[in-house]
Amino acid sequence: MAEKKDNRFDKIFVMDINPGNDEITKELVIGRFARVLKNASLYQNIIITSHSTMSLLKHMIKDIDIKHGYVVSDNGARIYSIHQDKIIYDNSMDKEDVLAILHYAIMQNSLVLVSGTQREYAYSLNLLNALSLNKKHYLPLPYTNDYSKLVKFVNSTIVHSVLVFHKDRSEMLKALDEFNTVAKNWSFFGLAGQHSYFVVTSKENTKYNAILKIMEILQVSNVDKIYYYALNTISDLCVKAFKNHLIHQDIALNSTYYNKINIQANVDNIITNMRHAFFSDEETVNNTYVTKEIIDTKRLSKIMSDAKNTRKID
Repeated sequence: MAEKKDNRFDKIFVMDINPGNDEITKELVIGRFARVLKNASLYQNIIITSHSTMSLLKHMIKDIDIKHGYVVSDNGARIYSIHQDKIIYDNSMDKEDVLAILHYAIMQNSLVLVSGTQREYAYSLNLLNALSLNKKHYLPLPYTNDYSKLVKFVNSTIVHSVLVFHKDRSEMLKALDEFNTVAKNWSFFGLAGQHSYFVVTSKENTKYNAILKIMEILQVSNVDKIYYYALNTISDLCVKAFKNHLIHQDIALNSTYYNKINIQANVDNIITNMRHAFFSDEETVNNTYVTKEIIDTKRLSKIMSDAKNTRKID
């Protein structure tokens, strides 16, 4: 059932993030960048997309104190309505498939992370790899080097995705190519992340498909109303489909959609895109808010507050 149309929320601001990437990103997501997420959610529809599990993302949403919007977890396998406090889409994986994926990954000497309904669980024979991943993770990560415990966890929960990690990106890409060759006729596939991992889900699960589902709920059909911001991970499908980009330049360089020539053009357009994501054309005609300060998260809260107190937000 479609939600009641609210003209104040006529745009969709998509934040593609990896909350467990590294210490710097962790600080951004729950620090300065959190202010962008929270303030944007007051004036526009927010969708937070990630390969991460829903349990982790819901914890992050609670920390940031976002009251309205949607969360897409597990690369599109689950959708959570923040304001309704419920899962509105859920596509899990067959347990036998999961065990086959884990067996393959472990034979490749990978570290695997299973995304269950309530929590994640990691397995690796290399304790140093596990400790390194845990240090970078947004939440403390349960870990084991006992395969029987991993199997017990899989059998006790609903699995939505499996992440497969390697020490470096080249090793990961080689393993991913071999994996998808083996799994080409199966019901799941692997998709490379921006770093040294790939995520495995059911084939129909993508961030793009999840966004389309939310667009239908919000009765938004015009893709010009979508603003896609890739902070530290990126979906090339979303980049191609939604032309209003707010791509972090380091991530854009890793995207197959971009090249070095148009990276700077994208960076130059960030200010304009941020402006239009929050304000109407009438409100920006005199350039009152068209400054670099709009992308400074330390000042964004004050800018938004001043705008709200003086004019109606589009």
